[in-house]
Parts: sequence; C-alpha cells; structure tokens
Amino acid sequence: MNSKLINLFAETFGIAEEKLLPGATLESLGLDSLAVIEFLFQIEDQFHIQIPDQASPPRTLDEMVRLIEPLLPKTPPFNAAMVT
Repeated sequence: MNSKLINLFAETFGIAEEKLLPGATLESLGLDSLAVIEFLFQIEDQFHIQIPDQASPPRTLDEMVRLIEPLLPKTPPFNAAMVT
C-alpha cells in the first residue's frame, strides 16, 4: 500500500499504522461515511488531484488506496547526469 496515504490516514485519524491493514473496513477503524468523504477531499486538496465521483465510497482501506493511488502524481525518475 502507498506509504504516503497510510501515513496521512494514520495522522489524520490518530490510528496506529500497524492497525491499518488492507482489509480493514473503514467502519472498523471508527470512520463514518462523512469522515471518509472529508478525508477524500483532504487528499484532493493536498495532492492537487480530482477523485472521480462514484456511487458508493470505499469500504476498506485497500479500496481507498486503490481509488486514490493511480491519481497521485508520479515523482520524476532520478537522473544521475543532472547531479554535479
């Protein structure tokens, strides 16, 4: 899973990272649907992305990561020739 997303999730909701397993339901982590939507908006603002509207919000941590991860900006590859 994406460590940036997991770190942000843990920090935002005050949940220990070791409890953030891929199959954990967001409800079991203490989140209601409003908290999930607010977190998605936070991700959009922080990473300057647009998460597509969908009929139902993600139910598990893995679903959330799979929804967001493809939209995150890729870091440019390291170019050793640019180092002086």
